[in-house]
Amino acid sequence: MAQATPGGRQPPRLPLARAGLRGAMAIRSLRVARAYRDFCRASQQTFYADVHAQRALRSETMRTLRQHAAAMSEDAMVTELRSGSDMVRYEIVQASYQQGSEKYRAHITQDHLSRGEVLDLQPPPDPSAMKGG
Repeated sequence: MAQATPGGRQPPRLPLARAGLRGAMAIRSLRVARAYRDFCRASQQTFYADVHAQRALRSETMRTLRQHAAAMSEDAMVTELRSGSDMVRYEIVQASYQQGSEKYRAHITQDHLSRGEVLDLQPPPDPSAMKGG
């Protein structure tokens, strides 16, 4: 709920259309909020060095949930968020380019190893092709 200012007026609210959320609904569910918080933690752990990727993933997920809130049950939202958390946590492996060796170093976490599954690491893209030349 918005806090009243000292003069007793409430601060103006940003219309949904201006926020890019035309037709979006607010989601008021503790279960969905908990699942979303776990999703945010998974994205923070996976993309710890890339704050922009974290924010983009979180904001797009929330935007999509709000757009489809009327068509999805609370259980469906929680299931989708948990599925997304698992995908981000267990199926995305971050890598960093090693300038001197021109190879990538995969950063495998304890979460990746905890499932006991084989990691299928695909070949990374060619860094020279990514320079946009």
